[in-house]
Amino acid sequence: MEKVLKAQNSKDNSTRYSLVESEVELDGEKALTYGIRIEGVISGKKEKSEILDITTNYQKAEILFRLIVHSEITPVTLKDVAEDFVNS
Repeated sequence: MEKVLKAQNSKDNSTRYSLVESEVELDGEKALTYGIRIEGVISGKKEKSEILDITTNYQKAEILFRLIVHSEITPVTLKDVAEDFVNS
């Protein structure tokens, strides 16, 4: 089950950013995880990228979400940005 906790559009409304909560099973128990979804139009083409289950820490996910929105990250670069964030 997925639930959008926060959503925000880019300044020019061409891109929509979402902070997504998912319920997964970890070690036999249910846990909440957080991820990012980006949907936008780039060079006239609809693009969508999402990385779910990035972290179980809501505060960390919210920091990543704010960073992505503020930097206007595109769907194409989401994976690289999320990897760098998690590995830092």
